[in-house]
Amino acid sequence: MISKKWLLLVVFGIFISFWCTAKGKINVLILSGSNNHKWQETTPAIKGILEETGLFEVSITEEPEKMNSNMLGNYEVLLSNWNLFPEKNGNWAEETQNAVLDFVENGGGFVFVHAGSSANYDWAEFQKLAGATWGKGTRHGKQHSFEVVVEEFNHPIVNGMSNFWTTDELWIKMQNFKTCRIIGEAFAPKTNKGFDKMEPVMFEGKLGKGRTFFLVLGHDVKSMRNLGFKTLLQRGSEWAATGKVKQKLPHELTLKRKTSENKLKWKKDKNSLSLLNQKQTVWRYNFNPSEGKPYIHPLSTIQGTELTWLRPNDHPWHRAVWFSWKFINGVNFWEENRKTGVSDGKTEIISTNVETGKDFKASVTQQLGYRIADQEYLLTEERELQFSPPNKYGNYYVDWKCTFTAKEDVVLDRTPLKHEPKGKGYGGYAGFSIRLNKDLWDTSFESDQGEKESVHGARASYFTFNAKGVQGEHVGVSIFDDPDNYGDATHWYVWNTDNHPLYYFSPAVIFNAKMELKKGEKLKLKYRLLVHGEETDKNDIKAEWERFVGQ
Repeated sequence: MISKKWLLLVVFGIFISFWCTAKGKINVLILSGSNNHKWQETTPAIKGILEETGLFEVSITEEPEKMNSNMLGNYEVLLSNWNLFPEKNGNWAEETQNAVLDFVENGGGFVFVHAGSSANYDWAEFQKLAGATWGKGTRHGKQHSFEVVVEEFNHPIVNGMSNFWTTDELWIKMQNFKTCRIIGEAFAPKTNKGFDKMEPVMFEGKLGKGRTFFLVLGHDVKSMRNLGFKTLLQRGSEWAATGKVKQKLPHELTLKRKTSENKLKWKKDKNSLSLLNQKQTVWRYNFNPSEGKPYIHPLSTIQGTELTWLRPNDHPWHRAVWFSWKFINGVNFWEENRKTGVSDGKTEIISTNVETGKDFKASVTQQLGYRIADQEYLLTEERELQFSPPNKYGNYYVDWKCTFTAKEDVVLDRTPLKHEPKGKGYGGYAGFSIRLNKDLWDTSFESDQGEKESVHGARASYFTFNAKGVQGEHVGVSIFDDPDNYGDATHWYVWNTDNHPLYYFSPAVIFNAKMELKKGEKLKLKYRLLVHGEETDKNDIKAEWERFVGQ
C-alpha cells in the first residue's frame, strides 16, 4: 500500500515537472549542414541571435533527412537554414516529409531564413509552407541598402514595429504560391519591365494548428547583425512556436520613437546621473564605486538611437565612453579578468560631486586614485565633466577634463607597436576611448583633414564617426583633442571592422611612446565629445571645434 507521504512526493514531483515545463524555454531545431550560402557561419549566428533572448533552447542537425516523428517531438519550432541548391530535388524520405507535415499541422512552427526555402523543389508542400521561393525569373543584384516596410501592423511579429533600413540581398520576382500572407516589403527599382515595384521580404502562414514564417533577409553574417533582422528572427520564431509574441521591441524600432517635441528631465541616484527625453535615456554617467572606472553609457541621440556598447563579449573591459591607462609601472589597469571583472591595477572612485541646472547643463567633479592592490596610490586624478544641453538640432557635447598627479615616479605605457620589440599590430591604445554600438551600419571615420582611408595611427585634431541608425537616420560622434594636450598632434587609434564588428576610436595620448612622470609632476588632458545627427555637416563640426579651442 502506498503511504500518504510517498503519494504527496509523487504529486509534488509531477507538479514541479509541469511547472518547469511551463516555465521552460522554446525548443528550436535548426536544419543545417548544406546551403549555397556560408552555413558554417550563418547557422552559429542564427543560434546566437535566438539564444541571446533567453527564450530559446537551440539544437542543430546537419542531417535533416533523418528527422522523424519521435525526434521532432522534442521541439516547438523548426528553422531551415538548409538547402541542396542548385540541386532541384531534396533527399528527404516520405517518413521525414510526413513527420514534418504532422509536426506543423499539430501545432509546431516552421521558420525559413533566406535560402532556407530554396530546397525540396520536388516536394510541393514544403514550398507552400514557406509561401515563396527561388523560382524561374527570380534574381537579385548586389547587396545594397534599402528600407524594409512593415505592411501588417497588427500582426504579432511586427505589431508596433517601425520600418527599418538594412544592407542585404533583395530578391525580386520570387515564385509566390499565394499560401502565405506578406507582412513586409522592400522597394526594388525597375524590377517589373522597367517599372518600380515593392518586393516581399517576409511571409507568415498557417497549416492546421501550426504556423510558418519566412524571412527572406539574411544573406550573410553581416546582414544578420542588423537589429531589424535580429528582431524579426526572434519575434518570428516565438510566434511560429506559440502563436504569440511576448518580447518587447527595441526602442530603436518602435513607431513612437521619433518625436519633434523634446521633454527633458533629470534622473539621479547615488551611482549615476542621467538625462532623459520622453522617458528615453539621452546619456547616463555611471560612477558606482564598486565598478571602479566611471563611464558614460548609454550615449544616445536626442531621439534615442544608442551610440555606445557596454562590455561587449570580445572586450568586456570596454566601458562605452571611458578613460583608462593600459600599464602603470608595468601593471595592467586596462584589461579585466573575464571571470571577476577586475583588473590587476585598481582604479578607484574616491569622491563624486554632481550639479545639474534647469537649463539641462550638468557638471560632475570627481577624485580618482590608481594603485596596485592595497598599496599607496601611484597616481591620482581630478576629473571634471561638463555636459551641455541639447541644441535645437539635438546636438550636445561632453567636455572631459582630467588632471593626473604622480604620487611617485610612474611610467605610463601601452602595448608596443608592431615595429617595436614584442610589438603587436593592435598596439598603441590607452586613454580616452569610445566603443560604438554594433547595430549601427554604413559606418565610416573621417579626420579633420577629410581623410577616410588608412586613418589608424594618423595625427589629427579631431575625428568623426559617421553611421546610420536602424531607421536610416544619420548619426555621428566627434572627439576633439585639445591643442594643449601632451605632445604634438595626437596619434589616433581607429578600429572599424564591419565583419566583426568593432567600431572604436581614441585620441591615444601615448600611442607612439611611453610617458614618464616624476613624483609630484602633473599631466593635464582635455577632450570634447560631440554627439550630432541629421542636420550636422562638416562645417558645423569644424565650427564646434573652433569654439572648443577658442574658449
